[in-house]
Amino acid sequence: MNRLLLISDGGANVGVTDAELIAAHAQDGDQEGIFLVGVGTGPIDAYSDVLMDTVTDAGRGAYVYLDSMDEAARIFGDRFDETMEIAARAVRVEVTLPWYFQMKAFYGEAWSEDPKEVDPQHLAPGDATLILQTLKACSDEVVNLEDAVRLRATWQTPLTREDRELVLETTLGAMLAGDRSHLAQAEAIVAYAEALKTGDPGDLAAALAKVEAVRDLNPDLGEIADLLRAHPSMP
Repeated sequence: MNRLLLISDGGANVGVTDAELIAAHAQDGDQEGIFLVGVGTGPIDAYSDVLMDTVTDAGRGAYVYLDSMDEAARIFGDRFDETMEIAARAVRVEVTLPWYFQMKAFYGEAWSEDPKEVDPQHLAPGDATLILQTLKACSDEVVNLEDAVRLRATWQTPLTREDRELVLETTLGAMLAGDRSHLAQAEAIVAYAEALKTGDPGDLAAALAKVEAVRDLNPDLGEIADLLRAHPSMP
């Protein structure tokens, strides 16, 4: 597997500058096993993430922003494998729920009842994906905790592209009684993202409280808490 590193402040202003056109070439590289890694640099108040976000999404590589030498050492030192390597290609997750559930909200890359409409994702070593769904039953009376829930993950090995599959069959009751720490982390991250959209001081404070409650579960949450505190609209 090969890597192409694009180091930029996001301000494409020479030659081909259209983000979608550059992304199309990045997508071609993905088919040939060449993955694009985006490295954002420059002052944060002048940085534009539109280009880097677009091209790395198409190129299936990592996207990082380096605001200091310490961050560069961490990303390309301690987290080199996570930034540069791929552990699983074309990862898809399929969830089969009881008939009476309707999805009211979804937080993740993309979803569809047709798998062909969702671009699969690559995962790096030690990487994790949190997908948050809000479900609502058409009636409380029809909910049965013994009803089955089926989760199916499919992926390919990174080098030989052999197909792999993992299936988990459980019940609503077992899920409700299980470990909810991942759910709390997902809710905290969503609250953080939504608060950044609004910039409302109340939303930012509420998001910080959620992140602080689970920060010991994941070191990245500590960084998110620090970012929330540094937000100019934070009370």
